[in-house]
Amino acid sequence: MTRIMPMLVLVAAGLVSVGAQAQQPDIDSIITGACERDSITRAEIGAMTMNAESYSRKLGGDGAVKEEKKFLKSYAFKGKLFKEEFREYYLDGKLQDERELKKQVAESNERRRKGRSRDASINPMEPFYPENRGKYVFTLTGKELQHGCVSYHIVADCLVEDENLYEGDFWFEVNWLNLVHAEFHPAKMPTTIKMLDMTKSYGPVEYGYWLPVGFHLRGKGQAMLFIKFNFEVEERYSGHKIHVGLTDDFFTEGIIED
Repeated sequence: MTRIMPMLVLVAAGLVSVGAQAQQPDIDSIITGACERDSITRAEIGAMTMNAESYSRKLGGDGAVKEEKKFLKSYAFKGKLFKEEFREYYLDGKLQDERELKKQVAESNERRRKGRSRDASINPMEPFYPENRGKYVFTLTGKELQHGCVSYHIVADCLVEDENLYEGDFWFEVNWLNLVHAEFHPAKMPTTIKMLDMTKSYGPVEYGYWLPVGFHLRGKGQAMLFIKFNFEVEERYSGHKIHVGLTDDFFTEGIIED
């Protein structure tokens, strides 16, 4: 009997191990399902708009705010089309006039033209799209509670240095595989930038669809040998509207209406 018991223990341990492995979700299935959910959501909501309370802050080396710009904006989306509309501009809490607002709009348009915008237009799902998957190694770390949701935690490591690609940590809720939260950064830092850490959060805000609810960015850079800068961007989203019936022409001219 003493010889049989250790063998039984080993067999039992093996069965438990095999059972645990069988219950582990397949990472490829999760990624494929998450992309399908993303595609379905985009197709079903059609064109959408949302309001943004946006902050752009210059920070000191100790993290203290040296200057804060606040913008009230509207964003519009339709497939890959995107548009930003500025409504109000505040500098250190003081409302600025139309002339100053137009200057900020011009600066934003120039950053967007150069591909340097960091706001609601960033799509954290891009690493998981079929055309990009071959550029990544994905690791499933398990299930975790993220923003109150039991979620699959997937780490995406980019295999190429490209400032237009992102890598980091991503959480997908286990029921429908909607993206809940992403903590990510460029696979290659843009020129003069030393750090660019971003987060973007989603929630079931309109008819159960998971849409953006917040974005945050913290960055550090060095323009010249002795010129260092720290900055922060924060956006909070509300007033989501779906099925708003915007034409493609809207995204090249006109304004977002309430």
